[in-house]
Amino acid sequence: MTKLETWRRLLEQIIGNAQELQRLAQAVGVNNITIARWAKGQSSPRAEHLRLLYQAVFRAHPMLAEHLKQAYPELLGGRPLAEDSENQHIPSAFYRRILTTCLECAPALRSVTMRNLIFQQMLGQFDPHELGVKINLILCVPPHPASQKVRSLRIVQGRGTPPWRSVPEPELLLSGAESLAGHCVASGHYAVVPSHEDLSYYFPTHSEPFAESMLAYPLLQGGRVAGCLSIASTQRHYFRQPQLDLARDYAYLLALSCAPEEFFDSSQIELGLMPSAAEQRPYTTTFVGRVLEQLRHAAQHSIPLSHTQAELLVLHEIEDELLLLGQRWQGLTLN
Repeated sequence: MTKLETWRRLLEQIIGNAQELQRLAQAVGVNNITIARWAKGQSSPRAEHLRLLYQAVFRAHPMLAEHLKQAYPELLGGRPLAEDSENQHIPSAFYRRILTTCLECAPALRSVTMRNLIFQQMLGQFDPHELGVKINLILCVPPHPASQKVRSLRIVQGRGTPPWRSVPEPELLLSGAESLAGHCVASGHYAVVPSHEDLSYYFPTHSEPFAESMLAYPLLQGGRVAGCLSIASTQRHYFRQPQLDLARDYAYLLALSCAPEEFFDSSQIELGLMPSAAEQRPYTTTFVGRVLEQLRHAAQHSIPLSHTQAELLVLHEIEDELLLLGQRWQGLTLN
C-alpha cells in the first residue's frame, strides 16, 4: 500500500464521524462531498487545500498529518524549509532595505517600520508554505525606579501565519523567569524547545497552543540585552542549524530596531515569576483604564505626564501585583 493510499484510508476512517467531517470541510473551505471524494481517491486536493487540511488535522489526528507530510513533502515540509538554498540566508537586498529604513525613516516611526519589514521577510523565509509560524518580539519592561532591576518581559509586536493571527497580541501579557523567553534573556543565550511535550513540561504556565517547537534568541548589543526574538512552529523538531543561523541573523536586525535605552546590563536582569495568562487577565485587562485614570489625575493637578510615562507607571503597578501573585503560586507549589 502506498503512502498516498494510506493518508486517504486514514481520512476515510476519520470522516466516518459526521461532526469531524463537517469540521474538516469548514476548516479547508470545501464541502463534505469533496472531502469524501479525496478519501475515496476519486479526486485530489489542490496545494492550498492540502495545507489547510494539514493544519486542521496535525493536532487532532497526528498520524494522518504525518502521512500527509510523507505523501507531499514538497508542500508540507518534508525537509526543513530553511534548507532551500534561497532560504538559508537573509537576501543582501533586504539588508540594504533595513539599513535605508534605519537611516531615513522618521525617528518616531523607525522602530515599528523596521520591525514590520523584518517580520514580513521572516515569515516568507521560515514559513513559505504557511504551515504555521508565530513570531514575537519580546522586550524587557524598563526597570522600576525603586530597584533599577528588570523584573519582567513583555510582547511588544508580532506576526503569524495560520493557525495564529497575523496581528500583535491584543492584550498585555508579562513573562518572567518561568518562561522560555525569560530563560533566554537571563542567560544571554538562545534556547530551543523541540516538542510540545517539552514545552508543557518545562514551561507549564506558558504552553503555547498549536506550538510543537519553540525558539528564543536574545537581542544583544555590546554585551547588553534588550529582550529576545521568539519563534513558534507547528512542526516538531523544526529548529535545526539552518533555522538557528537564520534566527540569529534576524535577531541582529531586530536589535538595530531597539533604542540604546532599551538595552540593559546582565547585572540588571532579575526576572521574577509570573502567573499564567489566565491568572494575569483580571489585572492586565485594567491596563487601558488605569492609564486613562493616571492621565486624568495628572491633568486635574497640572502634573506634566505623557501617555508613555502613564503607561509605564501602570505597567509597574501591574508588574508588582503579578509578581506578588507569582510568589504566592510558587509558595503553593513548593508546599
